[in-house]
Amino acid sequence: MIEPPSPHAPESRAPHDPSAARGGRAVAALPAVGERLGVWRVAAELFECASGFWFRVEHGKAAAQTGLALVYRHEVDAQAVLMRFAEDSESLSRFQHPAYGAPLDSGLSPTGLPYLVVPAMEGAPLMRVAMALPLKRRMQLLLDLVDLLEAAHAQGLVLHELDPGTLWLSPAQQLHWLGQGLAPRDSQAPAALVRAAEPLANARQRAGGRPDANSEAHTLGRLLGLLVNGRLPRRDATEEGFEEEPEPGATPVASLQSWLSLTAAQRESLDQLLDRAMMDGRSFTDRQLLAQAVRDWIEAEPVPATRSAPTGAPASAPMPLLPSPPPLDHEADERPRAPAASLAERLVGIALVLALAAVVAWLLLRAG
Repeated sequence: MIEPPSPHAPESRAPHDPSAARGGRAVAALPAVGERLGVWRVAAELFECASGFWFRVEHGKAAAQTGLALVYRHEVDAQAVLMRFAEDSESLSRFQHPAYGAPLDSGLSPTGLPYLVVPAMEGAPLMRVAMALPLKRRMQLLLDLVDLLEAAHAQGLVLHELDPGTLWLSPAQQLHWLGQGLAPRDSQAPAALVRAAEPLANARQRAGGRPDANSEAHTLGRLLGLLVNGRLPRRDATEEGFEEEPEPGATPVASLQSWLSLTAAQRESLDQLLDRAMMDGRSFTDRQLLAQAVRDWIEAEPVPATRSAPTGAPASAPMPLLPSPPPLDHEADERPRAPAASLAERLVGIALVLALAAVVAWLLLRAG
């Protein structure tokens, strides 16, 4: 079980906004504990993510009703958040899935920042804790999301955008998706994306295009890279002209450790998978193809330093490691020795020596 880090309490009441700083305009302040977000009262500060800050909130007219509020750091996200809530929230509320939390409310904070309220849950934003998981478990999380998308597609919903900050991991390591990354297939809401979702979207969607199977596969491929490496390639953001907000807690150090634990062949095959998933945008034209490639890698590549079970045999649990005995003073002299010869081997050796001696004696007698 993952122990989520301590809730993040921002040192400053103003979110970091590089574009606002360059423009010389003031950055809107975050709400404080006790302040209101519409009918909701801020009860506690929780976590920071790339898109903004998470707070625990309580309903002002029903104290027993609690939720989570994501206050976005960028005022320009207001159109994407508010307009899509007004247009799509009713459809999203009808999607019943244990791993999905539909939006409950939306609005602007007293300082003008857009916010979104979703059902309360325990856990933490995925990228704050994911890198503590084994590599294959992180890759399995992508398959869990694909399964959720399969259920969503069956009810006429598609992946509109993927803001990594809206993916949460429960204390039981179950993936949850909160908010309005989904949209009805025939949604009339603006096609705008929130800023934090842009690094995972393809160029056509960033230009205002509607989501399709290709954009979905591209977004999932980018998420795969994020789960494996802890970050996206920085050159992508530079080339496309937008700034990527780093996910707090998504350090690549753990990624490096898991990468070094792989064999050279495993690294090469995983590197090829990531290149196909994140870069060319043509290898995987829909989510099923990408999911199958990830599944094949997980099943084909054994865990480093362990032996795979024979074909058809059930995999056995690894034996627990026993503590090493304390070193002895004469331990250095105890080198491994060849096993002692058996009695039969000794008799055979003696017989061969006697036979050889007899042959030599007979040859000497003949020569004499």
